[in-house]
Amino acid sequence: MNADSPFNPCIDPARGQAIQPGRASRALVARIALMVWLGVVTCLGVGGLMGLAGGALARPFDTVNDRRDARLMLGGHDPISYYRQARPTPGRPDIRVEIEGVIYRFASESARAEFQRDPARWVPAFGGHCAYGMVHALPIPARADVFEILDGRLYLFSSERSRAWFLMEREVNLQLASRWWRDEVGGSIVVLQRAFRTIVPVPNRRDPEDLERDYRDRLHTGRL
Repeated sequence: MNADSPFNPCIDPARGQAIQPGRASRALVARIALMVWLGVVTCLGVGGLMGLAGGALARPFDTVNDRRDARLMLGGHDPISYYRQARPTPGRPDIRVEIEGVIYRFASESARAEFQRDPARWVPAFGGHCAYGMVHALPIPARADVFEILDGRLYLFSSERSRAWFLMEREVNLQLASRWWRDEVGGSIVVLQRAFRTIVPVPNRRDPEDLERDYRDRLHTGRL
């Protein structure tokens, strides 16, 4: 899914208009989505789905392939640098760690050693996907240079605007994103999850235009 697709909650209104389907059309596409899903199950069978779930498509991480590493996290940036330098620093291809099937690179041996002592402390939330996308159960690719550290955890975002919208209602969004990751996205097949929640939005979905109006109003009245 393109990061600027019509149903993407991380869209920047300045770059395009979001399409707002009516209730009837949403019901229709939801029915079509269900039929497609049942068709996939019928064609692949349980064994086929399990095989797909065990492959690269299934692991809910936002990775890139730079030809040296096929499943590279954080665009190759050192996860420790977000905390120690307050900015992402490129890691070295020869200083790396594989964990849960993905690769992290580090700028130094000491950074790698620090990571290995407690990996859970340093890995990004939500598999490195956009935290605001996760509010909507959408595993959307994030930018390695747009981030926020909240309560000692690294959160990435697809754009500056998606970060602003997330922080606008920080506690509510943290709860929603954590809930959808725990209950739905964390164990999903990413491409299918993305397609499903693009067609069938979560109940807490907010339209980008509404979010932008809310953001500008809060900014104007000093409530940010």
